[in-house]
Amino acid sequence: MATEIAILKAREVFEIVLRPEGRNVVGSKWVYAIKWKEDSRLERQKTRTVAKGFTQVIGEDYEEKYAFVAHLESVCLVCIIAASQQLHLWQIDFVSAFLNSDNSYEVFIEQPRGFVEGGDNHV
Repeated sequence: MATEIAILKAREVFEIVLRPEGRNVVGSKWVYAIKWKEDSRLERQKTRTVAKGFTQVIGEDYEEKYAFVAHLESVCLVCIIAASQQLHLWQIDFVSAFLNSDNSYEVFIEQPRGFVEGGDNHV
């Protein structure tokens, strides 16, 4: 967990500030994942902090939220068309696209459990 925090600090992903009065503060939590090798040995343990999106307020923390989702029938149709035209398909997974998106809102997020910098009144 300490290395993840060091990486986030080095990349200047966040800034610790005093809790603003009259503003919504979005909750956060740690998410843990264990990656296993094919022979059932431990490969690595991953940790990340995520925002509790259900605590956001529309118009204050975001304007709209959406996720592009393709229906299985649409994917099959594209594959059929590509195969019939002898085209090549490729895919991109935008896991961290939000990191590069424009955001016109200041979003204040609680410090995750176990990470308290600046005191309890800081976010």
